[in-house]
Parts: sequence; structure tokens; C-alpha cells
Amino acid sequence: MKQIGDIFNERKDNPLYNTSYPLSPADWRQYEAEGQLSFDPRPISFYLHIPFCTQSCSFCEYTRMRCPSEKVQHQYLDILENDVKHFLTVHRATVLEGCDIGGGTPTALCDSAFARLMELYKYIIEQTSQTGDYEPSIEATSGTLGFNRIRMIAEAGIKRVSIGIQTADRVILHNHKRNCSDPLISVCRTIERLRREGISKVNIDLMYGMRNQTLETVDSDIKAIRMLSPQQVTLYELRTNMNGYGFSMSKEDLFQMYGRYYDALVKMGYHAMFGQNTFSLDSNDKGVSSYLRHRMTEGSDYVGFGVSAQSMSRFGVSYNIHKGKVLTDIDLNASSYNSGRHYRLPPSELASKYIAISAYNGRFSLAKVSEILGEDARYHFRDVISFCTDNGLISVDGDTVNITHDGFKYYGAVFSLFYLPPHLLPSASNNKCDLFSLFLS
Repeated sequence: MKQIGDIFNERKDNPLYNTSYPLSPADWRQYEAEGQLSFDPRPISFYLHIPFCTQSCSFCEYTRMRCPSEKVQHQYLDILENDVKHFLTVHRATVLEGCDIGGGTPTALCDSAFARLMELYKYIIEQTSQTGDYEPSIEATSGTLGFNRIRMIAEAGIKRVSIGIQTADRVILHNHKRNCSDPLISVCRTIERLRREGISKVNIDLMYGMRNQTLETVDSDIKAIRMLSPQQVTLYELRTNMNGYGFSMSKEDLFQMYGRYYDALVKMGYHAMFGQNTFSLDSNDKGVSSYLRHRMTEGSDYVGFGVSAQSMSRFGVSYNIHKGKVLTDIDLNASSYNSGRHYRLPPSELASKYIAISAYNGRFSLAKVSEILGEDARYHFRDVISFCTDNGLISVDGDTVNITHDGFKYYGAVFSLFYLPPHLLPSASNNKCDLFSLFLS
């Protein structure tokens, strides 16, 4: 039996521990059930996954493939459209609080296929009602965002576009199998076009922890942010356990890189607490789409469409077919991308999943965890909270658990302590637990 402090010390420098929970769906095998995941008649979000890219970047952890033929792209959209229409037929009067289109690179589709994707999105809007804070988003790269695509996005009513640049350093990009002739000029022109077409929010994604990144390359990225002046910036730490990357930067180096970005972004007028990965020029804006906002802050239900997409409700979690697989054209030939199986999770697992999603943004709600568990989260996690607060790793501000400045260096190890199922939580009088019985974070 090990003390919580011993478990934390064993995890804090281990790259396996991040905000992923579980590390593999196989960890939930005992909860696997036949049929489709159930949903309550309450507001939900949609996610449409387009797994196609013009390049296959080595840092990417998501299910994707190089763009197939136009015929295969349309076949994929046939199945995606059928799955969406089937869901809306079964779940009439659906109320949407978010809808994100991601990948892959949705804008990598051929012209006719992308037009179909936008028509599918408009169909979704016509067949549903939306909450007052509904704010959809689509992912893109500057090289795939030509004028016609920008116009179609604007006409569909999508007002947020997230552009993945990862870094402005062309050598690092090239070494990770992404080739750009001059990414900054391309991104700058793209952002100007988006704004002219009425796209009110442009986010740029940056990544740190890649091979050959240094504080000097971070400074170059900061200059790029200053030049581009996007409304939002998202920082992603490379999750090496998710993609077989074969390289892992030290926690100290990662911490210094994030700190360099954070200090510079705050000076530029962006808003975020330390440990948060989303930054916005609007202090009332969390820097994300409404789909991500409701997932992270409220643990709301969401439905994923397309290969490998994830869904979650109060009844459990499901993953569509081909999760974590390197795709081929043959894999895309199916009657549906729904798996026909799901994981009917007990409250302890649902609470852990919510914490993992919410902690990705540096905090989670104790009230929401209490609601999921059906008991007081402060009591349920009393020993973990005591250890983390005593060691300055978290702060508890009313209902919210926040990662501290010192705790953020080891945020994966800190938050993974909250993933313990109830029967493995140490009692108030015996602050011990079995490391080998825990799920990996």
C-alpha cells in the first residue's frame, strides 16, 4: 500500500499521465454493453469528424489519413450524413448548445465534398433549435482555406474558425512532416479574408513539446501571435503517450515553455488563468467554442459522428469504429460509423471522465462532480484534496478546484489522483491506496 504522496512522486515525471482518461477504452471492458448510447431529452452538442489531411503530421494523435480520392470523400460523407439523419430522426426536437467540425482537416476536402459538408451543417441547424450561447466552430489550415471555402463557411453561419499552425518555425514543421512555404504570410492573409467575410472569431492552435523546440522558437511563435493578432489562442502540450512519438520533453522544459507563452500573451491583452490552455482577447470569453465550453465546464452531453468520434451522456461513453487506427479506404466503407457498442459507466467512472475533460482547462467543478457521484465530492476526495492543497498543488475557490502555478508543472499527475474509483479511495484515517489497482490517467 502506498501513500498518496508516493503515488504522486512516481507519476509526476511520467509522460503517461496527462488529462486522458482512460488511457485506452480497453480499461473499461467490464462496462461494455450492446447497442447505442442513450441520451436524455436535454441540450447536447454535436461533433463531426473529418479524418482527411493533405499531410500526415507526426505530432498528431487523432485518427486520420491522407486525403483519399473524391469518390471516397463523397462515400464518407454519405455515411456521415446517414448517421446524422438517423440520430435526428430518433431524437426529435434536439436542442444544440454546440457543434464543432474537426479532424483531420475538414477544409482539406475537395470543393464538391466541402460544399456537401456545409450543406449537412445547414441541415443540422434547420432540424434543431439552438441555445442562446450556441457558437459553432470548424478546424482548418491556412493552406486549405481558399476564398470559396471561407465564403461557404460564412454563409453556413459558422463564426469561429480554428487554424492549426502549431509553430511558426518552418524547420520544426518540416521535421514533423508538415511542409509550408511561408506559414506566417499564408496565415496572415487567411485571417484577413476570414474577417472580411464576417468570421467574428479566429483561433490559432500552437503546440509545445515537439522535438527541437526551444525557448528561442517559442519567442518566434510569440512574435507570430503579435503579428497575426487572433481573437483566441490555444496552447497544446504534445501528448507523447497518444501517438507513439518516441520523444518526451522534460516537465521542467515544458513548464518553462508554457510560462513563456503565458507571460507574453497576458502582456498582449489575452485573458486566462495560469494553467489554462485557452486565451481570449475578450475577458468574458473562455476562448473556446460552445461545444468545448459546455464539455469542460458542465460535463454536458455530446454526440460524435464519423470514424473514431466519441460520445458521452449521463449513461456512459461510446467510441465510433476505428478508434486509434491508421485508416485505409477500405475502413471507410461501412453502413454506419457507429460502433453498436458503448460503455455503460458507473458514477465514479463518469465523474473521472468529467474531471479529465474539465481539468484539460486547469480546473473542475466540485458541484458537478457531486451531482454525478450522488454524494459530496469534497468528502469523496477528501484525502486527495487535503494532500494537494497541503502541498500547494491545487486551490479550492468556492466550488472550483484550480491547478496552482506550482501544481501545473505536474498537472497530469495532480489531476490523475482524482481518477480513483470510490472503492480505491483511501479513508480519512488511512491515507493509502494501491497504485497497481488504479487506472492510468
